[in-house]
Amino acid sequence: MITCPNCGKQNRPAAKFCQHCGADLSPNRATPPVSTRPLPIRADRNPYADQNPKAAASETATAPLPAAPPLSPSSPTLPGTGRLEPLERGSTLSHPQEPQQRYGIVTANELPRSIYYCAVDLTCTACGAQQANPPSNGLCQQCQTPLQPVLIHERRPGRDMQLANTDIEQLIHLSTGHPNILSHQAILQYQESTYTVTEYPGRWNALTDGRRRRSPDEALVGAVQVGQVLVYLHEHGFAHAQINSASIEDLIFVDGEESLKLADMSTCTRLHPDDAQAVRARINDDVTFLAWSLFYLITGEPLSRAEFTSAPPMLRPFIERAMQNQYASVQDMLTDFSLLPAAPTPTRSLKPSHGQATHPGRQYTRNEDAVVTFTFDKEQEGRSVPIGFYLVADGMGGHDAGDLASRTVNQIVTNWIIKTKVLPDLQKATRKLTTKDMPGDLLTQAIQQTNEVLLQRGQAKGSDLGSTVTAALIIGDIATIANVGDSRTYLLRKGALEQVTLDHSLVARLVSAGVIEPEEVRSHPQRNQIYRCLGHKPTVEVDIFTRQLQADDVLVLCSDGLWEMVLDTQIQRIVSGASSPQKACDALVDAANHAGGKDNIAVIVVNVE
Repeated sequence: MITCPNCGKQNRPAAKFCQHCGADLSPNRATPPVSTRPLPIRADRNPYADQNPKAAASETATAPLPAAPPLSPSSPTLPGTGRLEPLERGSTLSHPQEPQQRYGIVTANELPRSIYYCAVDLTCTACGAQQANPPSNGLCQQCQTPLQPVLIHERRPGRDMQLANTDIEQLIHLSTGHPNILSHQAILQYQESTYTVTEYPGRWNALTDGRRRRSPDEALVGAVQVGQVLVYLHEHGFAHAQINSASIEDLIFVDGEESLKLADMSTCTRLHPDDAQAVRARINDDVTFLAWSLFYLITGEPLSRAEFTSAPPMLRPFIERAMQNQYASVQDMLTDFSLLPAAPTPTRSLKPSHGQATHPGRQYTRNEDAVVTFTFDKEQEGRSVPIGFYLVADGMGGHDAGDLASRTVNQIVTNWIIKTKVLPDLQKATRKLTTKDMPGDLLTQAIQQTNEVLLQRGQAKGSDLGSTVTAALIIGDIATIANVGDSRTYLLRKGALEQVTLDHSLVARLVSAGVIEPEEVRSHPQRNQIYRCLGHKPTVEVDIFTRQLQADDVLVLCSDGLWEMVLDTQIQRIVSGASSPQKACDALVDAANHAGGKDNIAVIVVNVE
């Protein structure tokens, strides 16, 4: 064995670098490596070039960092210190063995026991160029392709929480198989710190940010998502393991408050079937962790055995049973959740009305955008429940037969919605908190089937059929919104315009990571480069959002031909001032053309009364 001269730990005889600290172990080694953490960097912003045509880019994960970054002797995160200290903006994380694999820190979100970093991969995925510094405009300095953002979680694990390399490899693989786990690229362990590098999720915030209280319904939805992740891990031989406020920080909300995801699997531990007592203890710990999560979601405070009585009466029994180890599995606790009585249904349903418009714009004769709208009433429990479905599809410029692609999206998704008889009832005897037969699942299946058809038709014709889509399904006072690509859905409420969907474009990721400002998107040279669309890959991920509507709310669905030409403030002003949804649509199209009409335009405006 070779003893590292830097950290004093043992390494295999043939090792060239220390597996613990990265120090050079070769016979002609020099002095131990100097830390690259932190390395402040500043750069001036560069003007943007002309617009590039829209093109679908590969949705490829950023390059993984194979080992942890070294820490200098003066680093505030050495053993014995009381807390982690965040890296400065412009700092880089790199490894001495692989200096080309570097991440540039953009922002730090400091939590009580851990830190999240928004960062960019300094290795360009398009040309392979290595950036010395994080560029302020987020572009590769050689080919001007946007660099890929990543999310890095730094924490200090407890004793005996080091993972074997084989476990790390399996956990990274498992992270890609569940919708409520961020796809991991690396889990790095160095001295007392662990760094977990994941794909950048878009809009997000830590569960512990703000510690806001949620309604019982909201808390249950989040707890079910956590529980489904725990069941998934158990099925694949791992447990989440930790039960404390630090592990609560492993959970983040993505796309605002919609999806609760596990952002750090480095807390996981392998379950050994030959040790039944240890497995039982780990399962009990995860049941308790689910109770912690539920309690935190509804109270914004950590849970202790003496505090569960402060939970709402309807949820208190589940937390008490979990704390007393009365559940044999996480699935048993989820089953208990589903038996809760449903919330009362409002006596009067909101009624949607809509307008729609589409136009080729001023620079094209062919219109590759398409819209579809239909409404109907469903008799339920002796009353009429209005249901509305609205969809905008944008056949992508640069693809063959974009108009055929957008029409295909409209046809298949609409037929699926009409023919499928799984629309959820608004009144049930029990609360079924699963994804089966839910509106989001319905939209996801319809869009995924459309993706398969587009891919098959494109291959048969030798053409590349591509399209974006955004759709809204309104049932009573609940709007379920789906999105693939950069067509958008907005919600206008009480004079404030909210972009509900998240653009699947590289520049949107740069905005979300804080690399560029939101107002720079419309003038960015790569603003039309999207990384997700229909007809591009055999499988496609569909983003789903839900909003509980109120009287006088307005939904605006549109293609990029509208929002790139018309600022959000103008959209808000036009829609608020229109006397009807149709007049709002007509005015928005006029505004887009007046601003240049550089692309096809499609818009739907839905008023809720």
